[in-house]
Amino acid sequence: MASTYASAKWAWGLCDRCGFRRKLSTLKADIVDLRPTGLRVCAECWDLDNPQLQLGTIIVDDPQSLFDPRPDLDRQTSTSYFGWAPVGNPLTNIQCELGTVTVLIV
Repeated sequence: MASTYASAKWAWGLCDRCGFRRKLSTLKADIVDLRPTGLRVCAECWDLDNPQLQLGTIIVDDPQSLFDPRPDLDRQTSTSYFGWAPVGNPLTNIQCELGTVTVLIV
């Protein structure tokens, strides 16, 4: 089937953004949010489509809760760390000597 349009080999076009004359075959379609805007722009004015405008196209699922969680039956062991006693814990007795200074936390 024969093409109904000319090849535009020698045709000139104007960039819709900067207005400079360019070869018509080098003008690119401007795309915003995955949709063409109808503008034809030169290579200097052409920008990639910003991925931040496509937030609804990617499904992001970030679940925070557990399905059918079980109750914590042993709170003491689940909230304590082995071998670590934080400062201010009444069960902790920390002693440190620095020269003639003695620090005693009871």
